Amino acid sequence: MKMSKISTVISSAFLALTVSGNVFAAENAEGVREHFALTQEKTKEAQAAAAAGNKDACLVGIKAAKQHYKEITGNAASKALQDAIKTLKVGQEECEKGDTAKAATTIGEVVSALDAIRSSVKD
Repeated sequence: MKMSKISTVISSAFLALTVSGNVFAAENAEGVREHFALTQEKTKEAQAAAAAGNKDACLVGIKAAKQHYKEITGNAASKALQDAIKTLKVGQEECEKGDTAKAATTIGEVVSALDAIRSSVKD
């Protein structure tokens, strides 16, 4: 009986370490780069959808971009990136209202900002 409890405790500890390792995956440089690239990609998809007048796809892209943004940590989460995401939220509101043409322009500004941030970062 005691051996079973010890085994359960060890298994639980191992599981907790494994899970916590995955939670903080974006804290390394590779994880941050990956999530930044995905933020860019999803923002570009949202802009293309808005330009095509597709409100639903625009909102899906914005939601995905914001989820990836949340994984960007450390110095990579700069003021410029935060400002870009604030502008993305404006584009989201425009898209929600059905003004996809205006949203396409606003999200285009975000795409340009993300491209500028990316080009200023040395790999």
